[in-house]
Amino acid sequence: MNSNNIVIVAHKYLTQPDDEMVVYLNNKQYSNVLHIMHSFSDAPDRCSYYRLYKKGKLVEEYKGKDYKNLPEPILYLKELLLTIRYIYITNISYDTYIGMDGLCVIFGRILKFFRKVKKVVFWSIDFVPKNRFQGGWKNKIYHWINISGYKGADEMWDLSPRMLEAREKFLGIKKEDYKSHKVVPYGMWVDKVKTYAYDEIDPYTIVFMGHLLPKQGVQLILEYLPDIIKLYPKIKFKIIGGGSYRDELETLVDTLKIRKHCIFLGKIEDIKELENEVAKSTIAVAPYIKKLDTWTYYADPGKIKTYIACGVPVLLTDIPWNAKDIEENKCGIIIDETRENITNSIDFLLKKSNNIQYRNNAKQYAKNFNYENIFNSLNL
Repeated sequence: MNSNNIVIVAHKYLTQPDDEMVVYLNNKQYSNVLHIMHSFSDAPDRCSYYRLYKKGKLVEEYKGKDYKNLPEPILYLKELLLTIRYIYITNISYDTYIGMDGLCVIFGRILKFFRKVKKVVFWSIDFVPKNRFQGGWKNKIYHWINISGYKGADEMWDLSPRMLEAREKFLGIKKEDYKSHKVVPYGMWVDKVKTYAYDEIDPYTIVFMGHLLPKQGVQLILEYLPDIIKLYPKIKFKIIGGGSYRDELETLVDTLKIRKHCIFLGKIEDIKELENEVAKSTIAVAPYIKKLDTWTYYADPGKIKTYIACGVPVLLTDIPWNAKDIEENKCGIIIDETRENITNSIDFLLKKSNNIQYRNNAKQYAKNFNYENIFNSLNL
């Protein structure tokens, strides 16, 4: 039984690796695991909340008021004060503090100064070299906060090896500038994911899951769907997730007159239900738009691994760091943004023999990113 006390702090909208870390720590029965969450800017509220687990069991849960109407700087100050308050409420000194972004790491370093935490880890789940925000001053503040975290954290964890290269290229931060550096990628609980054989699924279903933004490229699939419908009149496109771009996507569906072929399922909170929706699909898509996407190239998008762990072949643009590896292992196909290429690739994977082969390959490839192995290697 482990005696460590660990706190994880994150901004939340969708499921992230911090949720899986909490599952792992509770499975190992760590003495105290505190998960503090602040609603992300695109979430429907701006609440802060926490869950405290002792030896794997939830013992306390609290959700604060919604401060959505407050100015952004005040919201971040609120998050700092509530992070400190939640930690003091538990009356525990934590061995390890894991912050999921630069701002959360600043909170942790303040707590370390007051000796409420011993070690601060920055687990970076994205890197945006420029234009993270529309305003130039916001971008400067964003980079200042992150640079402070990169150099000040006791350990730096990156989702992909490209992040290290990118920080040196764009920010001049070299590997020796970190106190400690590790690659800790997205994973899956592969043994717990239910998969389906080809004969158990609807053989005419395309699925997308994720935050609905223009960069995600859902509009590309919608625009070319009429061509697919001509080949496969029974085709359905399931869109899982919410976000500011949903209304425009719905308008596009109506403009193209393809409403009966599109299903907007919204955000699915239950992870098992989400995985089941994906696993029952024929093809999954991750058509990131290169000119709009300034951070996926350096990150490790979790939805692709969800698709593969569910045994579903994936069509993806050549942006994620492991795209070529996925294609070489024949559990996915790299697509460009053209009508002919996307249509032909969907047609290829909808064919039964191809789909069966790629499904089997995906299940095998998924073993490479089992969370149990990833987290065991950290020696927390």
